[in-house]
Amino acid sequence: MPTDEENGHGSAKTLIVDTRPAQSHERSVGVLTVVGGLETGRVFAIAAGHEATLGRSEACAFRFDDASVSGIHARIACVAGSHILMDAGSTNGSYVNDARITSHVVLKDGDRVQLGSSTVLRFSFVSEDEEKSLRRMYEAALRDGLTGVFNRKHLEERLDAEIAYAHRRQTELSVVMLDVDHFKRVNDTYGHLAGDAVLKGVAETLLRTIRSEDVLGRYGGEEFVVVTRGIAVTGAHLLAERLRATLAATKIPFGPTLLTLTASAGVASLGCCGGRTDKTTLLSVADARLYRAKQAGRNRVVAAG
Repeated sequence: MPTDEENGHGSAKTLIVDTRPAQSHERSVGVLTVVGGLETGRVFAIAAGHEATLGRSEACAFRFDDASVSGIHARIACVAGSHILMDAGSTNGSYVNDARITSHVVLKDGDRVQLGSSTVLRFSFVSEDEEKSLRRMYEAALRDGLTGVFNRKHLEERLDAEIAYAHRRQTELSVVMLDVDHFKRVNDTYGHLAGDAVLKGVAETLLRTIRSEDVLGRYGGEEFVVVTRGIAVTGAHLLAERLRATLAATKIPFGPTLLTLTASAGVASLGCCGGRTDKTTLLSVADARLYRAKQAGRNRVVAAG
């Protein structure tokens, strides 16, 4: 009979070593995931030995843009492996599994936490890998896949929240609707990959030019919208002119070619809407002014009339 060696099956064994980094499957990270409200899917991780504030204030570690949530609404801390939730004297209360809490509560995996009347979260223990995955899924649901700015769905949700904020604070709110001029020519001349490069370049340029508190989203195709809190139409007009001029001076690399472009914009504020301060009216006024900018020759801004 053939020997093991003749069959190619000698006694020597092959040792296989997996050099990939070990994944962490231990569910030791306590997280709050938003399951109801504007930011459904957002994940907040509570670090061991730390305390975090939850509320509407800009100073809060976990901030919620919800009128029913107090400035500093609640606190959560991870102490000796336990996650403790405390109300911070909020107006509308904090709830765990539908019961209003009056003292500190140790959260259990799967507990339902509610702040005020609209913001609902779920507490759970996850592994580090699961936490990263949840964060990636949340970002993917908010962002435009090509440019990385907010997608239209989230942009409109944020606009609803910004309008509500403007009403509460009796402050201004404006939008800039901007469209890349002759975008079809880029695709026809250089191909769709060049068009993608232009859209990415436009998004990057706009992000560098607006304020950190402004909201930028891709509205559709080659259209972008900037939402500016606390700025009247005159100030938004100046911003739109700065964006237009910056884009006109930008050269976007595509292989050996440097692509140039211009853009047109329409600007509107809540004060331009004839007393109708809803999202649809605000965007419609801006869109009509953008159309007039295009009709007037492009590479310009219209903010009145």
